[in-house]
Amino acid sequence: MPEFDENVWSHMHQAAYRGFIKSIHRFVEEDSSILESESNDEYKATPFLLAVESGTLETVECLLGLGSKIDAINSRNHGAVEICALRGYTSLLIYFVNKNDEKLPVWKRLIQYLASDMEADVIAAGKSLTQLTDASTQDYQDHRSQLIAKGAIPTTISFVGSSLTDQTKADGIKFLLNLLESEDVQETFVNASGAQAYIKLLKSTNETIIKLSAMVLEKLTANKNHADCVVRYTALPALYKVIQSIKTPDVLVPVLNVFSNVAIANTSHQKTIGTLPNFFENFVLIGKDNADGDMMKAYTEAVDNIVRDERNNQNAFIAAEGTEILMEALVRHSRNKDVQLSTVEAIHSLGENNPSAQETISNKGIQKLLMQMLRKSRADEIQEKTGMALWALAGNDIEKQRKMAEGIGVTSLIEFLNSKRENLHYISSEGLGVLAQGPISLHEEIASANGIQPLIRLLESDKDFYNIILSVIRTLRYLSVGVGNVPFTENQLSIDKCGGVEILIQLLLDGQDDLIKVEAAVTLAHVALGRENITSKINSHPDFSFIRILKMMYAKEDMVRLLAGSALATFAYNNVNQQKEISLQGGVRFNCFVPFLKSSDEFYRCNAAYQVVVLALIIPDEEQATSSAVGIKLLVELIQDSKSNQILALAADCIARLAHTRAGVPAAIVAINGIDFLFELLNSGTVPVEGCASIALSYLSYNHTGERRLLYKCRTDPYLKKILNRYTKDKHRLSEDFIEGWKHFKRVGIPPIPDDRIKKFEPADEIQLQLNAESPRGTTTGVESSSNHVEDVALSERSARSSLTPQRSTTTSSFQETQTSVPATRTHSSVSFNLSQQEMVLQEG
Repeated sequence: MPEFDENVWSHMHQAAYRGFIKSIHRFVEEDSSILESESNDEYKATPFLLAVESGTLETVECLLGLGSKIDAINSRNHGAVEICALRGYTSLLIYFVNKNDEKLPVWKRLIQYLASDMEADVIAAGKSLTQLTDASTQDYQDHRSQLIAKGAIPTTISFVGSSLTDQTKADGIKFLLNLLESEDVQETFVNASGAQAYIKLLKSTNETIIKLSAMVLEKLTANKNHADCVVRYTALPALYKVIQSIKTPDVLVPVLNVFSNVAIANTSHQKTIGTLPNFFENFVLIGKDNADGDMMKAYTEAVDNIVRDERNNQNAFIAAEGTEILMEALVRHSRNKDVQLSTVEAIHSLGENNPSAQETISNKGIQKLLMQMLRKSRADEIQEKTGMALWALAGNDIEKQRKMAEGIGVTSLIEFLNSKRENLHYISSEGLGVLAQGPISLHEEIASANGIQPLIRLLESDKDFYNIILSVIRTLRYLSVGVGNVPFTENQLSIDKCGGVEILIQLLLDGQDDLIKVEAAVTLAHVALGRENITSKINSHPDFSFIRILKMMYAKEDMVRLLAGSALATFAYNNVNQQKEISLQGGVRFNCFVPFLKSSDEFYRCNAAYQVVVLALIIPDEEQATSSAVGIKLLVELIQDSKSNQILALAADCIARLAHTRAGVPAAIVAINGIDFLFELLNSGTVPVEGCASIALSYLSYNHTGERRLLYKCRTDPYLKKILNRYTKDKHRLSEDFIEGWKHFKRVGIPPIPDDRIKKFEPADEIQLQLNAESPRGTTTGVESSSNHVEDVALSERSARSSLTPQRSTTTSSFQETQTSVPATRTHSSVSFNLSQQEMVLQEG
């Protein structure tokens, strides 16, 4: 019979609690029954339970080794598992878990403990389960699996509906959050109606419970299918009430993350968020004057996902003055990289594919802040995100893109080519391509900054960068030839020197698809334009043949056929030998162009019209004069009737190219009032249109009739002569006869230019670039002109271009009325063309 001290413990109980191992062994040797003796107090604890109570693993192992019962319980029905939970002995619990003794089912006991009606029991069980399933605990995955197998999920759902206090429930919910890391567990949880139970908790007045419930929903909605389920159970209105009533950042972070996940999961959910009553007005309020970094990161990420590609949401956020929040985030959190990046991405999504949003964002000064970030930062990730946002704000407006590229700068764009970020490569190529296009080209600056070599290096990459390769091919084209098919000799030679010709031939042969192949062919033709040595190099390549390009004239895709015609036209341009070679290798048929010539798409008509004029000599199934007349007539009609600045600039460029080809073509253009319509374009107020028209007029000034008409128009309106002067320098000079005639007019006297028009004509850098280019098909991608010096339709399919050009008069001038016409009709391939004086001029030419 053991003797008890004043604490009603025997010497054995004292030794077990205090960890006196030698004494324990001595006592057991004297009387083995003492192992299961109970204390003489209210707990009736065995030495083993007191050893557990002390938390000393060595003592516990000693007693179990001597034969103590592992499943012993005290008078309060607490065994080893419950005592460890109450005391927070996680390591001792892990010891019992690993012992895997069927007499002590640790997980079953802990789950039962969690389902208790006693606050202390639930808190203890919740804390222990949270620690055992935490990712920092060894074998946590195995712990989670065993708990799920023992029925932990139903318990975590049922106990939140009990009468327990919110704080007690909070510890249990933390344990659930660990389990929900697994998709299988999420599935089990949703199927057991767990989502509904936790959505109801959002109505709690306890912010901790709201926060934890939102964290549960956050984990669920990361899975698209579960996001649908959460929305179906009316989580969005409940979450919306939270952001209306609570301003605590710690609570709002998971709520905002749920909105983000739901918006990402389904576009219909994204729209639903935007239709919640006064959502954006209240949403903007929680972002104002918020200095919490985590909160603003979650907030800007939510903006990003809620407005992305959803125009109504974009407009509603802007209308609620949300742009001020984003601007404030950039300034206030300038030292927080995560907030900076998430805010930049939000700005990107807010402006993308939305011209009015782009305008508003730029007017608010955000664009300026982004430019400053781009210049100051040397981190690739920030440069990438910022560059993408800026490019998105430029939209598909070629002149906005040009301004954006000018703001970034040629040097920075070329530096982007040397980064490791693919998006920077794309932005760089697109930006350099824009700067190389049009009547005011920066091709010399790009070349002098060594921009050609890194572009060609991108073409050599073994990675599958389809859009980048396509963009680089086009940019090299823009760098090779300017408006009016004027070659940039130094750039052509640099491309060849850097191995560009060989790479382009290889892409023509083995490109990823027909579009890559035909684009490579068009660029090859431009690189060779006017360069006999490069032309010979291409023709002598064992695998190069015009047959490859001629076959693409019969491809399924319209754009491939159109660009194949562009490649052939550029190879044949003012080159009789190339024309003969194309003819010998099969030639091209007029039928190939008829669908484009009859198309309702002005872009197709314009390109095909130019091509049939250049290739007229080698089109065997139609007379040269007829082909030329058809093409010239269509081009002049386009500059007369089109309402698209892109088409006007393109048609004027085509006329500029044709105006210095074979004899008879300039006369035909002049004969049908081409000069009068080109002059109208000088008042367009857009640089590409004015510039291309001016260059076309400069070439037409070498035709005697054209020169006289040009003089007459300039004398009538001297302001137009100033516009001509702006663009007709260096390689696009007006004829000497015109210049002498103008000097004579000045001596005789010309009308003064009104003051208001003088003010409009400031130096070159002051003229506004206002072209709002329009995709000819609304959503066409990868489309461009045969010479590609004028705006090409953006590759991105995320938006369509729009045109804001003023209505133009289609009235025929009095000069046209003085021309006599000889009607004639030739029908070919189901298309009928009326031919007049222009055909006669061409025949005589």
